[in-house]
Amino acid sequence: MSSLQIGLCFEVKSITKPNYAASLQAVDVLLFPELIDGGYAALCRGTAPHHVDDMFIDAFRKCSKRFSLYCIAGTSYLLNSSSRKTNTSLVFHRGQMLYRYDKIHLFKPTNDHKYFSRGDLIGTFPIVAGGRKTRAGIAICYDLRFPELMRAMARRGMKILFVPARWPAAREEAWIALLKARAIENQIFVVGCNARGREGGNSYAFDPLGEMIFSSKGKNRLHLHTFRIDLHTLSVARESHHNLRDAVLLTVFPQRRPLLILEQR
Repeated sequence: MSSLQIGLCFEVKSITKPNYAASLQAVDVLLFPELIDGGYAALCRGTAPHHVDDMFIDAFRKCSKRFSLYCIAGTSYLLNSSSRKTNTSLVFHRGQMLYRYDKIHLFKPTNDHKYFSRGDLIGTFPIVAGGRKTRAGIAICYDLRFPELMRAMARRGMKILFVPARWPAAREEAWIALLKARAIENQIFVVGCNARGREGGNSYAFDPLGEMIFSSKGKNRLHLHTFRIDLHTLSVARESHHNLRDAVLLTVFPQRRPLLILEQR
C-alpha cells in the first residue's frame, strides 16, 4: 500500500445515491464532518441523541460493508449505555464498529459543555489496504488547538489524523494554520473535513511536509470529494530529521497520563 484514496462526504444521504457508487468503490477511507446529524442548530431545537444501533448510525455501518471501506462517521450526538451524552466519532469497517472517540475538549462558546460529557480515552486504530497496515487517529474540531493530544497519538504510531469539524469560515485562517501545524510537527497526514453552511467552511488536507494536498475552496458543491495521499511522503519527511524521536522534553519530562489510553489492534 503506497497510497490511500480519501473521500470527504458532507451528507449522509449521498452514500445511498447511485451516481456516487462508482466513486465510493474506489475510496479506502470515507470521512464526514462533525455533528453530521444536524449540527448545533439541531441541538438547540432539542433533538434527541442517537444510539449506536439506531437507523441513522446503521447507515454508516452499511456503507462500510457495501463498499469495503473505512467509514469515519464524522461525529454524532450519542447516548451511551451509562446515560452519558457525548460528541462521538465512530469508525466502521466491513460492517463492524472498529473504533470510537468521544470529543475531549468541549467548546464553551457553542455550549458543548451543556450538551456533551467530555471524553476520556485516547487511542489509534489500524487501516489495512493492499496488505499493508498503517495507524490513524481522530481529533474533533476544538481538539485541534491542543497539540499534546495529537502528539500522544503520534507517539503511539499514528500516521494519519482525521479531523471532523464544524469550524466557522470566520476563523478559517486558524483552521488552516492548525491543520498544517499538526501535520508538520508530528510529520503525519492531517485531513480536515469541515461542515458546510453557516456552521462550517472549507475542508483541507496536508501531508507530513506541510504541503496542502487538498482544498475544497472554490470547488463545486458536490457532496463527495476524493483525493489520494501518497504514504511514501511519511518516510521522505523523516529523512533529514525525525521530530518524535528528537523531542527532548518528551524524554526528560515524560507527561503524566490523566486520560486512559485505548489502542485498537
